[in-house]
Amino acid sequence: MNREDGRQLLDRIGVLKHACDVDLLVFFARHPRSLLTSEQLAAWLGYELKQIAASLEMLLDAGLLTRTQNPTHAARMFIFVVGDSSDDWVPPLLKLASTRAGRLAVKEELSRRASKDTDGPVGHAARQTRATDSPSPVRRATAAGRDFGNKVG
Repeated sequence: MNREDGRQLLDRIGVLKHACDVDLLVFFARHPRSLLTSEQLAAWLGYELKQIAASLEMLLDAGLLTRTQNPTHAARMFIFVVGDSSDDWVPPLLKLASTRAGRLAVKEELSRRASKDTDGPVGHAARQTRATDSPSPVRRATAAGRDFGNKVG
């Protein structure tokens, strides 16, 4: 599949609007039953908690994901649900997104579409920023030459 395939696939889908939507979809396809918190998802996928929440709601509203509600626990059971005939786009999307080049093609197309829908690339760039775009404190410290006790060699 190439960039044009990704564009056509996104034309058929219609519900995916943000790169986080794609990353969560791929995550839950690989981990179809997951007991975790939104904070854990944000940390693992590298997005802000607000964006994770918005993308989770989109997947829940689209019927691709179910979530248990248990007020005594912060963690929720998320279950990836595919099988409806309207979800015939999910396997091709997952196949495309299973490679780095495919994920980049899908995310670039989503970015292009979002920039057309906003006031311009500045507004879009602010929404597309991942929490991991800036170096972590450990990466900054390592780059500065600090050793955390890890023996190399």
